[in-house]
Amino acid sequence: MTIGWQDHGGAPHPPAPPEPRHLLPPWPIFLRGVGLFAMALTLLAFAWKVVRLSLLLGAPVALVLGAGGLLAAWGAAIHLTGGEKFDDHPWV
Repeated sequence: MTIGWQDHGGAPHPPAPPEPRHLLPPWPIFLRGVGLFAMALTLLAFAWKVVRLSLLLGAPVALVLGAGGLLAAWGAAIHLTGGEKFDDHPWV
């Protein structure tokens, strides 16, 4: 015995129509992306500065700062391109 939409042999609803494309994402997402980009640049600059001060002692700190900078850059890229949509339903 199956439960739910599987009884009918199909999806629970048809896919939503595609959303219109925009040049810039909505302002809150865009501002978060700019903030993340600034944070990425700052962390990567600090990582570079720490390595230039002392390669032996600064390398572990620079690795952590560099990883944080790369993750912030990744998040900025997602936000500045409009975010990520997880569902095709129009009311989610």
